[in-house]
Amino acid sequence: MLKQYLKECEILQAKIAQKSPTQRLILACQDNLNPSDYTLSFFENLQQKEVEPMQIAIIGQFSSGKSTFLNALLGQDILPTGITPITSKVCKICYGEDYILEILYKDGRKVLQNIDFLHKLSRENSQNIHHFCLYAPILFLKEINFLDTPGFNSQNSDDTHTTLKILENVDGIIWLTLIDNAGKNSEKALLKEFITHFAQKSLCVLNQKDRLKDEQEVQTSLEYAKVAFEGIFSEVIPISAKLALSARLNTPQKFLENKLLSFAQTIQTLALQDSNEDSKKPQNPQDVMECLNATYQNLQEGIWQELETLNSQNAEQRMQDSNMPLIFDFLNQTIKPKASFAKSYSTLKKLREMHILLHLQYHKINQCYLILQRTLQKNLQECIANCALSQEKEQKIFNDLYIGLDLWLDTLAQRIFSALEKKPFTFAQKEKGLLRTKSVETNKEVVILPIEKLHIELQNQDTQLVKDYKALSVKIKNFLDLFVRSIGQNTNALKQELAKWQHNAPKNIELYLVAPQSQALGNLREFAQNCYENLLDDFNKNALVATSYLRSELNVLSNFLALSYNNAIDLTLNRLDLKIKNAITKHRENQEEFALFNPTLENVRESLNETFCFEQFQARLFGPMNCLKKTYAQFLNQNEQTTQDKMQLITQASFELKKEIDKIMQNLTAIKAEQKSVDIQK
Repeated sequence: MLKQYLKECEILQAKIAQKSPTQRLILACQDNLNPSDYTLSFFENLQQKEVEPMQIAIIGQFSSGKSTFLNALLGQDILPTGITPITSKVCKICYGEDYILEILYKDGRKVLQNIDFLHKLSRENSQNIHHFCLYAPILFLKEINFLDTPGFNSQNSDDTHTTLKILENVDGIIWLTLIDNAGKNSEKALLKEFITHFAQKSLCVLNQKDRLKDEQEVQTSLEYAKVAFEGIFSEVIPISAKLALSARLNTPQKFLENKLLSFAQTIQTLALQDSNEDSKKPQNPQDVMECLNATYQNLQEGIWQELETLNSQNAEQRMQDSNMPLIFDFLNQTIKPKASFAKSYSTLKKLREMHILLHLQYHKINQCYLILQRTLQKNLQECIANCALSQEKEQKIFNDLYIGLDLWLDTLAQRIFSALEKKPFTFAQKEKGLLRTKSVETNKEVVILPIEKLHIELQNQDTQLVKDYKALSVKIKNFLDLFVRSIGQNTNALKQELAKWQHNAPKNIELYLVAPQSQALGNLREFAQNCYENLLDDFNKNALVATSYLRSELNVLSNFLALSYNNAIDLTLNRLDLKIKNAITKHRENQEEFALFNPTLENVRESLNETFCFEQFQARLFGPMNCLKKTYAQFLNQNEQTTQDKMQLITQASFELKKEIDKIMQNLTAIKAEQKSVDIQK
């Protein structure tokens, strides 16, 4: 197994070593990228472009003789001439074992047809055609492919866009124009707009020079065109495509080729007739042989008669007069030497463009994450500021609740203190004499508490005092709603910002999309789709925890006020009454040692503070760390921690993106170095 593996590695290394530097760079770039960031077909096409034939685009205005010119280049009368539906479609002409036409439709279908289909094509049945590919067994096409383009003055703007896209990727450009119409301002403006930056690989062909009177007129038109097209083309050549086609079609070699092709088609037709299942009976072999002999005899006689009229020297002279050899010279001497460099340059350009677009896509994805980080930072700052304002307002309400309870207890204390009554009590006091102890009675006014009267008065639910007390309970309970609204504003603001980000994040990338199946893009889309679960849920939990804590604190206070009023009143009155009575009892026993208890207003209030747990209220409502301050502090601390956690999560995603961006930049550096190497070799 190991030997087999090593052998395969050696074979692979040998294949790589045979590749050109550009091809090896393509492989290196492919290996360095994330597989989800490209399609295999893209890199396969780049590899194929390095070994494919030269691509020559033929462009020109309508009726400039493009089809005749191409037929002359090919040496075959294949393409239909005149303004036909095929002239509005791109037609690629390349090498094939047979003459065949491949039709590629807009819906992706591919259909093969005979060459004759081009002559039968109508505008109706060409509407759904995207482009043609014409295969021909012409050895010349193994080295050069031609692209017949719609041109620039078509009424359809898509044709101009299609032509420009082709020009960017071809190795050479031939602009065909009429010799007696070349150099007009409209044509110059058109060429300067679209062709100038392709000047090094462009040739201007002045067609139909045979329409001019003599060679002097041809030279005059040529000089005028050279001046008019200065800086646009590398060369300007006058030709007669019609004369060149005639010369190439009327040579003895071409005549024999056509006759033999016709005889081969006759044999093929007879064979097809004999194998036809619809045929009623098979043909007699003797009849077939007689038919073939007759066809051969006619062919032989026709060949000798025609060959007597054909003159190779005349054909060669016409070819020279047409100037078509200059076109072949330009292709072989100017375009062909540059073709390999042009292919490498074009390949590197495509590879660089792909990486630039991919880098831009990653940059935009990273920007989406950075925008989300800024959104969270901004939300935290706004949350801190809003909570400070809300806390300041709510603390005033909290203070008012505390003050209200304090004033209410003052009122209650005053009510109880005012209800105290004085009654005369007789106290017996023993006095020691010389011989015996005697009892002396004294009358004193003693403060007593009319407990039954106060019970009735203070526990009457219709009194304003009780109503005010219950109102305090409701206010404390309702305060929670105010807090919930304040906290909810912060979470709702974040929810709205996240919704905007969730909606805009994918749209911000659509314009720069070059790798729709990219893992990084998929991760962003998934993150955006689960944005609420990934981010908002934890912030909502923070708000819920803060609300629950404050609710529990306020419920303790509110429920105590609502449920403990009667018990607290009873406890307060009973304590005061018991204290008064205990003092009276002890005073009876020893007036000198134990004084009577005459409750002061402060004594009553202290008792109320104990029974109504005022210190607890004071700590929760008014203390330096009252429950409102504590709740806001905990909420903000938790929000800050959650924001940091989410920022870290986003930072990690951004870090992974930057690793891929670094790989892309490494590839771009290598591509740039290879481009410099190609420029030096040029």
